Amino acid sequence: MELGFRVVLALVIICLLIYVIYYILRVVNKKMLGRKGEYIKVIDLFPLSQDSMLVLVEIGDRVILLGKTQKSITFLREFSKEQILNLDEQHQSFKKVIDGQMNSSFDLKDKVLNLYTLINDSEGKEDDEKK
Repeated sequence: MELGFRVVLALVIICLLIYVIYYILRVVNKKMLGRKGEYIKVIDLFPLSQDSMLVLVEIGDRVILLGKTQKSITFLREFSKEQILNLDEQHQSFKKVIDGQMNSSFDLKDKVLNLYTLINDSEGKEDDEKK
């Protein structure tokens, strides 16, 4: 009987130690990450292909549109926070925002088309290299 009690007591102590270590590691991990996401926030993502997308990032009072591929990140356009907030009030999607901005800015449209062409060209080269 005494041996069974010691085994159960040892298991309870081990379970408590595991829980305490888990809790301590969670607290330490949060402190080590510190300010993650405090100043930079990803607002929205818009996939263009399997490995490329448009990313809308908020940094302070600015909102930046980036083109992201596996190999690079390209700055496309900067917006004010008020422009994005006005669009949120109108319940417009990110796709509508991009379409509207692309129509009003031929430079952005050219950059996105060039980015898309670059992506397709790089995918074609990778397929040729695999063969």
